[in-house]
Amino acid sequence: MRRVPGSPFVCHLALLCGALAIAAPTAAVPAFADALRTSPALTQWCAAGYQLTSGPLQLGAGHLADRYGARRVLPAALALFATTSLLAATAGHGPGLLTARLAQGAAGSVLSPVSLSLLIGLSPDENEERRAVGGWVATAATASCLGPLLGGLLTSALGWRAVFGALALLAVVTAACALTLLPGRTPHSPRPEGRLDSPEGRLDGVGIALCTATATMALIALTAPTAGAPPIAALTAVAAAGVLLAALLHRARHHQGFVLDSGLLRRPATRRALFVLLVLFCANSLFTYLTYFELTRAHALDALQAALVTLPAVAPAAFTGRWAARRTATPGAGPRLMRAGLLCIAAGLLAGGLGGGPAALWLPAGSCAVIGCGLGLANGAAMTTVAMGASGTTGATSAAATATTFAMLGSACGPALAGAATSAAAHLPATAPGTPAHLALCSAAPALALTAVALTRSHGTKDPAGWGPLPRRW
Repeated sequence: MRRVPGSPFVCHLALLCGALAIAAPTAAVPAFADALRTSPALTQWCAAGYQLTSGPLQLGAGHLADRYGARRVLPAALALFATTSLLAATAGHGPGLLTARLAQGAAGSVLSPVSLSLLIGLSPDENEERRAVGGWVATAATASCLGPLLGGLLTSALGWRAVFGALALLAVVTAACALTLLPGRTPHSPRPEGRLDSPEGRLDGVGIALCTATATMALIALTAPTAGAPPIAALTAVAAAGVLLAALLHRARHHQGFVLDSGLLRRPATRRALFVLLVLFCANSLFTYLTYFELTRAHALDALQAALVTLPAVAPAAFTGRWAARRTATPGAGPRLMRAGLLCIAAGLLAGGLGGGPAALWLPAGSCAVIGCGLGLANGAAMTTVAMGASGTTGATSAAATATTFAMLGSACGPALAGAATSAAAHLPATAPGTPAHLALCSAAPALALTAVALTRSHGTKDPAGWGPLPRRW
């Protein structure tokens, strides 16, 4: 792909829009929950709505970019993103805000995979590709950590609606830069799985629908306790999610043009990295959701003060993300870095759950620093493992869409899981130490630690990097 000066800047700016759409409203969640008087379950859905639609629809975004060119698709998506952000800013009730967030996620589904594939396509060799992935991860991590600070500042100064207004303005600026600085459409080499007009290269609408339905049912099951639904309703949602997941796995095994990148799912290293992303972002969003409610309610902080407490996560996430992306080139280093990152997050969850009275603000701040370090390590290693497993520019689009789908679905489950955990903790005896949020964080820490060991342990494979021959079925 022809490199135009300023093209990488546009890629990072587009990624920034999508990352801030997840991170910046986090600080505004308690504010819009009070202003719109949303129920706890509806609040969780508003917090997860963007990720719920953006995650699965990213799988089709890569197909659109491959067929019509990134220079056409990216500005159009940014224009729709700006429109839906304005709808969110003017929402007058909870259901209207949820609808706008779902539509915003659909528009933002293009941003992450296309920005990464463009960066890789603009890189002349493998070393440049690895540096590009490291920069992409660092931008995402920095935005994820700085987003709440921006959201807290805008919420405290102008109100929660200003957060979505700022996202709309950023999208308009990015669209103008994309039209000016991105190179024209460049023909891509065909994907290893098939040409765009072959059965393997066609858009798998059924697969996208199954991914969306499975994630939706999982969220319904997780939010059922918070919504006060009867146990039979929660069990029905769990059963439906299980059936949909089984159908999804069956299609993944037997459909050649399955929407997820089948090559990534077959390779042990990349499959491990995808599930690490799922668990990583679920744990991170669970921690963030509970922390902001704890800081604003129990500690009586405003949105900006709460964001300042979480600010120590920024530098560790950015630096460790870049370092992990470079270090992953060493054979066998990827699983170790992912394990270290997940264990850091488990330690941060445990430390956050040990918080006490309002004077102990240094404890959540320290927890954020540890979690930022873990987020950078695990995300940098996992995303680099996935990106280097892609084949060509078009394959990079599919790989990026698959990886960010796993990450966003995990991020969508975090607030719902936080609500379910606090609801369960609230039913414990009154003598139990700590608030429900503290108990939920403490209980999540050992579960995450065990998951980290299980996901990243060595299975004695002769191909530690995971790039060996692919089996016919995984």
